[in-house]
Amino acid sequence: MHARIKTPALFALALALAWAPGAVAANESLERAVAGALAKLPKRAEIGVRFEEAGGKLLYERGSAQALVPASNMKLLTTSTALALLGPDFAHETRLVLAGGRQSGEVHQGDLWLIGGGDPTFSFRFDQAPLLDELALQLERAGIKRIEGALVVDARAFDEERLHPSWEASDAEHWYGAEVSALTLNDNCLDVTVSAGPRASLAPETDYVRVLLEATSTGARKQHTYSLLRSGPDKRTLILRGRIWTGAGGQTSSVPVADPAAFYATVLAERLAAHGVTLTKGVRRVAPQEPAPAQGFTLWRRLAPLPRTLAVVNQRSHNLYAECLFKTLGRLDVSKTPPTLTRQGSWTHGAEVVTLYAKARLGIAPDELVVSDGSGLSRDNRLSSRALCRVIQGGLSNQGAEHFFASLAQPGEDGTLRKRLGGLPAQVTVHAKTGTLTGVSALSGVLCVGERRVVFSLVMNGPGTSRRYLDEILSAAAGALR
Repeated sequence: MHARIKTPALFALALALAWAPGAVAANESLERAVAGALAKLPKRAEIGVRFEEAGGKLLYERGSAQALVPASNMKLLTTSTALALLGPDFAHETRLVLAGGRQSGEVHQGDLWLIGGGDPTFSFRFDQAPLLDELALQLERAGIKRIEGALVVDARAFDEERLHPSWEASDAEHWYGAEVSALTLNDNCLDVTVSAGPRASLAPETDYVRVLLEATSTGARKQHTYSLLRSGPDKRTLILRGRIWTGAGGQTSSVPVADPAAFYATVLAERLAAHGVTLTKGVRRVAPQEPAPAQGFTLWRRLAPLPRTLAVVNQRSHNLYAECLFKTLGRLDVSKTPPTLTRQGSWTHGAEVVTLYAKARLGIAPDELVVSDGSGLSRDNRLSSRALCRVIQGGLSNQGAEHFFASLAQPGEDGTLRKRLGGLPAQVTVHAKTGTLTGVSALSGVLCVGERRVVFSLVMNGPGTSRRYLDEILSAAAGALR
């Protein structure tokens, strides 16, 4: 499942060329075009710009060795490392295990274990409603109506630090800052639909949170405005406030849940009950040192292929999916050949593994790289444009290169570039990753001019930063290269 890291001789040569001392712009029209676009930048903004041939030959650079905050361009390093170390055939695994093996007709004597491996994909994005129904159906098909035991929740593949210490506190109130767990359901969010009444419906349907309706109705459409507030010490009370228009047909928002493993287990227990399955000892969390069941059989098993996860990370820029990959990388013991998943995944371990790969295998200089998280939500991350080009060159050269390339967003397609770069010249396409934080904008990827591929990275930090400037730089470069 896990392949040894290999650096092909051709790629090693390309890296050497990319770092050749004294390299200068090799395309005068490209230099003029990019320089013209750069002249429009705010004076206080910092920017790193680099264009290379896919083989590594430098075409143009400005400030590309400067380590800047990359925002979601950090996901390029996470996904390329995942393909190199986990391999394109890797799949996250989740299991439902009947422990003990003692079964008598409709009764099973023993616990039911839910064991998570870090799969972020079990959601309405890929699965039909009601979520987790297929797990309950497996027990129904096995003829089991009563479990003399508990539903044991085992999310120990990852540690219990569910929010990164350097993320802003307000991030946790939005879908993009959802808590990270080895058991993830529906992107660790509830989809809350607010409609006239006022009413608030939840998907998946669950009693995991309590909904308080404090909103009032209004006949004036222009007064229609509301908020959803998580409250209480456990964040399991959801308060709807504001005014709901009497003609409102329903508006859906994704609200993060606290303690995703407990949320997952609660929804599963509710689905079991709906199918007539009784748990005599309810739901409990596994003890830290409690051994996994020595006897029993796997009732249900889900495999989430890595390429599907990559596409959500890079095209949709989904932070949770990136962090699940990052903590999965942290499980790797890279001292073994091939690396094996023997540790508990954490942000600390993930940073160790990703940093080692970036420096040892991609040759990224220490002063051009700081790894804090896998998604780029942390402002402690640093990457230079030169380092990002090396990451992309590695992604295009290592195993699973086709999956890496296919995971990048394209203008006009579903993803973060859907409404950007619409005026590119004919026969020019872009496959890239965006990045945005307050005061940060980044765009890195591959510019395809006919059959020619040009790797690029644009990272901008500081006052006045805007993606508009990066789009203008790339559009100018595309015209010059064409």
